Amino acid sequence: MKKLVNLTYPQKAILLTEQFYKNTAVNNICGTAIIDSVLDFCALNKAINIVVKENDVFRTILTKKSGEIKQFKTDYKETDFEIIDIKDKSEVKNIEDNLMKKPFHLLDSDLYEFKMFRFEDGCGGFLLNVHHVISDGWTLGLVCRKIMKAYSNIINNELSDENIEFSYLDYAESENEYINSTKFLKDKKYWEELFGDNINPAVLPSDNQEKSAELSCLGERLSFSISKAKMKLINEYCIKNKITVFNFFMAIYSIYISKIINSTDFSIGTPILNRTNFKEKNIAGMFVNVVPFRVQINPEFKFIEFVQDVAEETIGLLRHQKYPYQLLLEELRKKDSSIPNLYNIVLSYQITKANNETEYKYSTRWAFNKHATDDISIQFLDLDEEGSLTVSYDFKKLKYSEDYIRSMNARIFEMINKILEVDNILIKDIEIITKQEKNKILNNFNNTDFEYNKNKNVIKSFKEMVRKYPDKTAIIFENKKM
Repeated sequence: MKKLVNLTYPQKAILLTEQFYKNTAVNNICGTAIIDSVLDFCALNKAINIVVKENDVFRTILTKKSGEIKQFKTDYKETDFEIIDIKDKSEVKNIEDNLMKKPFHLLDSDLYEFKMFRFEDGCGGFLLNVHHVISDGWTLGLVCRKIMKAYSNIINNELSDENIEFSYLDYAESENEYINSTKFLKDKKYWEELFGDNINPAVLPSDNQEKSAELSCLGERLSFSISKAKMKLINEYCIKNKITVFNFFMAIYSIYISKIINSTDFSIGTPILNRTNFKEKNIAGMFVNVVPFRVQINPEFKFIEFVQDVAEETIGLLRHQKYPYQLLLEELRKKDSSIPNLYNIVLSYQITKANNETEYKYSTRWAFNKHATDDISIQFLDLDEEGSLTVSYDFKKLKYSEDYIRSMNARIFEMINKILEVDNILIKDIEIITKQEKNKILNNFNNTDFEYNKNKNVIKSFKEMVRKYPDKTAIIFENKKM
């Protein structure tokens, strides 16, 4: 008889999304590693099996018992993972797309899939497509590192030093201890006081006001790069002012949103790692907790004063990150059942390093599953320590156009430049239009010069238009037309 374990609150949050967007691949997440070496695919297959054996989330099955979904761990069985032969790196995306578009069978079935791929030159790599209910972004980077380390040990005839005594199902059982602790009560008080008097999730105006745009989870992704040179300036600014890069970007996007929606008190979401100790950081599983971030802006403040407030707020979130977002919503809805989600826009800074632990050079990336559950999810991706930073916007494609997102990103980049150039700039002085937009407003829109025949007076011009368009309306006043 298998031991059934309750789902954790992060897992329950994923299942709520799954129920809302049934029969879609909305919760598929996929990570790919491309290795710049000729590979021994037997050794790579063995390395993947080692990681599957050592991490119980890959042997976790969801099942329904007495109407409630539970989870249990199956016995390990060695697997021969498929090798797909392709020409080169350009064809990897096809494998990702084919994998991610297929929804997983949620109950009584494996919730992950490994594939290996081999290029014509003998190099290649592997990818993992996994359901979000058993994995988060941190897990993808962790699993990649573990596989590459195991592969290196096999090739070099070295013994693995991996000895995992703590598992995700152990964490799931320990969650009950937290729910019954004084820490839980302190966390509960913090969140309820933070949102007790203000429920105002930020919503950016949409290109499409139709109801279908709200209900659809069809997504699109646009990515932009911040150069090494620009990131060097941003890092220097952050070091000088004793703030993090995340605080810097959170402040800039908050100011942009504030000016667009004309509000100085609102909330957006941000994912919290929710791994509070070394044991949790070293195991695969679904830990991440997306929490509401309350933004309060005084336009008379200097930017650096506001970003320091953001840093202080972030510390509070981290201290109380374990409290489940679903419980906060439940408590708030007891007072007001009409309360919506506390965020529609999500901003995350993801440093999921997967490199530099073995002699093998490889690159990693996350694939996009073409779905979006939030209106806009803005992700700062720093995966391979190259010095630059990728900004990705995942957005509901029926709600926002690509031009809308491109304009938004261009304005954000303009704001960054202004903040780096002007010391102690006030929030009210930070413009949210680009130089090109400003030029169009001041010059193009106000360019009312018009060539006309100077030998023809108004009466002659009017008569000419009457002859040319005899049935057109000339004047409208209230309900009367002439």
